[in-house]
Amino acid sequence: MKKFFRGQDKVNEMPAHTKNRTEEPDGERAAIGEAEVLRAAEILRKYRDGKASLEKKLVENEEYWRLRQWNVRGDGKPSNTATAWLWSCIQSRYSDAMDSYPTCNLRPRSEDDVAEAKRLSDIIPVILEQNDFEGTYSDVTWYTLKHGGGVYGVFWDPEKNGGLGDVSCVKIDLLNLFWEPGITDIQKSANVFRTELVDNDLLIAKYPHLEGQLGGKSINITRYLYDDYVDTSDKSVLVEWYYHTSYGGKRQLQYCVFVGSHVLYASENDTRVPMRPVTDPATGEVTLVPNGLSMRDRGWYDHCMYPFVVQPLYPIEGSICGYGLTDIGRDTQDEIDSLNRAITKNAIVSATPRWFKRKNGNVNTEQYADLSCDFVDVEGQIDDASIRRIDQDPLGGVYVNILQSKIDELKYCTSNRDVLNGASHGGITAASALAALQETAGKNARSSNRVFHRAFREVIYHMIELIRQFYDAPRRFRVEEDRFASYTNAGLQPRAVTDYDGNVVGHVAPEFDIEVTSEKSSPYKKMEINELALQFYNLGFFNPAMGDQAISCLKMMDFDGKDRVISLVTENAAMFRQLTQYQTVALSLAEKYEPETAEMLSREILGKTSVPVKKKSYKRSSGGEHPAVKRSRSNARNSTQPR
Repeated sequence: MKKFFRGQDKVNEMPAHTKNRTEEPDGERAAIGEAEVLRAAEILRKYRDGKASLEKKLVENEEYWRLRQWNVRGDGKPSNTATAWLWSCIQSRYSDAMDSYPTCNLRPRSEDDVAEAKRLSDIIPVILEQNDFEGTYSDVTWYTLKHGGGVYGVFWDPEKNGGLGDVSCVKIDLLNLFWEPGITDIQKSANVFRTELVDNDLLIAKYPHLEGQLGGKSINITRYLYDDYVDTSDKSVLVEWYYHTSYGGKRQLQYCVFVGSHVLYASENDTRVPMRPVTDPATGEVTLVPNGLSMRDRGWYDHCMYPFVVQPLYPIEGSICGYGLTDIGRDTQDEIDSLNRAITKNAIVSATPRWFKRKNGNVNTEQYADLSCDFVDVEGQIDDASIRRIDQDPLGGVYVNILQSKIDELKYCTSNRDVLNGASHGGITAASALAALQETAGKNARSSNRVFHRAFREVIYHMIELIRQFYDAPRRFRVEEDRFASYTNAGLQPRAVTDYDGNVVGHVAPEFDIEVTSEKSSPYKKMEINELALQFYNLGFFNPAMGDQAISCLKMMDFDGKDRVISLVTENAAMFRQLTQYQTVALSLAEKYEPETAEMLSREILGKTSVPVKKKSYKRSSGGEHPAVKRSRSNARNSTQPR
C-alpha cells in the first residue's frame, strides 16, 4: 500500500477544536486519541454537507463529458442524439493549454543566492520529470476545464528513491477533498481533510491491530457514475487530517491519519527526537546526540501550509472551486440536442413512407411492403379508401438555422472559434494570416493559461520548501545530456544576519522569484519565433560590429526570450571588441619587429579591401647596408666574444 504520510504562512487562526488544547498548564499537550478523531470526523461530515451542491455538480458535469446527458436530464432514457459540441469545446481549450505547457526559471532576490538559483533551476525540471508532471498537469487541466477547478497535491514521499525520499506531486479529486465551507482560499480553512477508499486487506497488513475492527462506513464519499460496477464492501475510508496548532509561541502544521475511530498516525503523538552520530576524537567512540525537534514540536511541514494548490478556472464567491466550461455550455448543449433530435426525427419520418390502411381493405399489405414483389394481390376494386400514404410536412430551413445559431452560441461562449481549430472564413488560407487570427481569437485561452501558470508557480514554491526541509543527504541529478550535478539543501538554510558590530540580529532564508514561461509547442508559435529570428539576421542584429545599435533596439522591443537574445548579442559584441583590440596589438608588434609580414598580416585580418600598412622607411648607412643586417652581424659578433 502506498504510504500516505506526507505551503510562507497563509493560514489564519487556529481551528476551534485545537484552541483548548494547544498547551496544557504543565507544558505538555494531550495526545490525539479516539475522542479527538471522533470530533474531527464530525467536522468532516459538516464540511461534506457544505459542499453537497458542488459534488452534485461534479458528478453531472462528468456525465456531460462522457456524452451521457440523459442521466442528468431526468428522463433516464439513453439517446443517440447526445452531440459532442460541448466536448469539442473543452478538448480545444485543453489543446491550447498543453501547447503552453509551463517551464520555470528561478531568479534570486539576493546577490548571494545567484548560484543557488542556478542549481535549483537545473534540478527542479528533473524532479518534475521524475514525477511525470506533464501527465499530472494534463489530468488537472482536464479536470479544471470540465468542473471549474483543479487541485495539485505536493507531498514528501519518504518511500521514494529506495527510502531516501523525494517530492511527490499528484492530482487530487475534489470529491475526496474537504475544507471549510464559504472560503475561497484553502489555506484559510480551519481544517483540511483528504479521503481515500483503501482495501481492508491492505490496511490490516500494514496495521495488524485493525483485524476485526474494520467494517461499515462512518463517512460516505460521493462517487462518479462508473460504467463498471465498483464493489466497496471490502473497503474502508482512510482519512488524512491536516490542521494547525500553536506551541511555545510558534504555529505548526499537524497531520493525522485515521480509519473510523482508530488513529494510525498523528504527528502530535510523535515525540521522537531525531538523533545523529558523533565521534569522540579522543576515544573514537560514537555517540548519538539530538539533531532537531520532534515531529510534535516541529510540525509536519516547515512551510506550515496545507500541501494543496487549487486553481479555479472562473472564480466564484464562496468556493475554492470555480466555474467550468461545462457549467457555461450545458444548457446550450441541451438545446442543441433537443433541436437535433427533433430535426433528425422529422427527417427520418419524411424519408420513411407510411400508409393508412383500412382494416377490411382488400390489399395484401405484406406483398405491398415487400419491395422485391413485382405484383401485389388485390381482391375487388382498389380506391384511395383502401390504402393511402401518410403525408409528412418537412421542416423549414429556419429550424436548421436555429440549430446552427445554437452551435455558434456554444462556440462563442466557450471561446472555441473555428479559426482556433484551423478553419477560417473569407477564403483566408495563408499560414501567417491564420496565425494572426488565432492569436487574436485566443485571448481567452491565454487568460486561462495564466491561471494554470499561477498554480504551477505555487507548486514550484511548495517543492522548494520541501527541498529546503528534507534534502539533507546529497542527491545526483542529470541536468543535461552529459552533465550531472550533486545537490543538498545546505544553500537553502537560513543565514545569520549581523549588524555593523558583528552581532547576529536574525536569520534570513534564501528566497526566489519564479519566472514561468511556455514551451511554445504550437507549430504556429514556432513559425513565428523562427520568422522573428530570420528578420533579426537579415537586419544585421547578429553582426558583432553592430552590437551596440542592436542592443539599443532590442531593449525597446517586447517578445518572449528577449533577455536571452540581448545576452547573446552583448556577448558577441564584447568578443568582437576584444578581438579587435588583439588584432591592433598584433599589427603594431608586426610593424615594429617584423615589418616584412605586417602587410600580409593586415590583409589577412582586415581583408583584401583594407588599406595596406605603410612600411617604415629606413635610411641606409653610407655603406648602403640595411639596419637589420647590421644588427644581425653585431649580435653574432657579441655572441662569440668571451665574457
